Amino acid sequence: MAKAEPQSRRQTRGAILELLLRRKGAFRPELSASTALTDVSVWRIVSELRQEGWVVESRKRAPYVGGPSSFFTLSNDHAVLGVELSNGRLSVGLGGLDASVLQSWRCAIPAEPDQGVFESRCRELLGEALAQRGRRGLRAVQAAVALPGYGGPAHRRNAIFPWDLERLHAFLRQCLNPVPVALTNSVIAQAAYDRYAIGADALGRDHLFVFVGHGVAAAIVSAAGALDAFAPVEMGHAVVQRGGARCRCGHHGCLEAYTSLQAVGEIVGLDEASMLARGDAWLEPGALGPRELAQLRDRLVLLGLGIGNALNLHGLRDVVISGWPSLLGPEETAAVAHGVDESLLGGLLDDVTLHFRKPGTGSDPGASVAFAAWAFARRGGVDSPEPAALAA
Repeated sequence: MAKAEPQSRRQTRGAILELLLRRKGAFRPELSASTALTDVSVWRIVSELRQEGWVVESRKRAPYVGGPSSFFTLSNDHAVLGVELSNGRLSVGLGGLDASVLQSWRCAIPAEPDQGVFESRCRELLGEALAQRGRRGLRAVQAAVALPGYGGPAHRRNAIFPWDLERLHAFLRQCLNPVPVALTNSVIAQAAYDRYAIGADALGRDHLFVFVGHGVAAAIVSAAGALDAFAPVEMGHAVVQRGGARCRCGHHGCLEAYTSLQAVGEIVGLDEASMLARGDAWLEPGALGPRELAQLRDRLVLLGLGIGNALNLHGLRDVVISGWPSLLGPEETAAVAHGVDESLLGGLLDDVTLHFRKPGTGSDPGASVAFAAWAFARRGGVDSPEPAALAA
């Protein structure tokens, strides 16, 4: 992984905090080696972060003889909040700076809720989370909201949830002020979960991250870059069968209509709510017969076609797949590879590596909590977002 080259005070502090978040702690030489900062600079920054209560020091034996014993981790005296709208439910989580979920609250919500319904139920869950934060004696320092279809502040309209973004921002400020709030696309939050909560971001190479859940979404992940440099890809609404099954977006033949949890649930005889309630245990080994497995393989070939077409556009050669396909055996996961090979020009699968990750079915709001933890680290523990206050 390429070393970062932080410049401002916020960036240098943020580089240290992000590394501690990613590695769940580090010795000082590791911080210097991974951030391109001198040992003197690292010591100054870490001392400053310790005095402010963001970082704690403990004693731990180094993995080599003669190594340092001072081990630095993020403090557990602070909290982040995550809000997530996915899988037909709204979830709010209270988490730590290390991206762990301390407690979560969930409620059912219509598949296409209007903004008023979202605000009403979100206010209730946030109230419970903030009250619990107070009882635990934690200081809330960052919040994040993950929404499907969110395209960033430059996009005036969310195609999936066509809400008034100015009203949404005002609502969040009212509920959470003075806690800073970051909005992101759901798949970027899932990429944050993969990197910081599961700790599976070990490729060290740029890759395509694909999440298969209520929908199918992807992100182009920069191994050395920050989350806000990731590019979301709405892969689920790529048409893979003209005139095929109707999708929730109104079109026919979208990839999501065949590979989402709802679509797969029709094959295995479970509704989406039951699948979420069971978590990753909804698909037990040996529970499916030859007919069901054959149907799932057909769906996975379609998933591979969608992935292959995305690779044709972006030229990446590593793909991380998170979601229900990871629960299946080698014959089924090979179906994904078959679909990728069919869609790549000339059949270039020998140049592409597929990595299947733990799906984390029903793990919401873990993704938004992980994104909130990253958003805090990016700020470098500096309260004011004004450039003048963040300058070196």
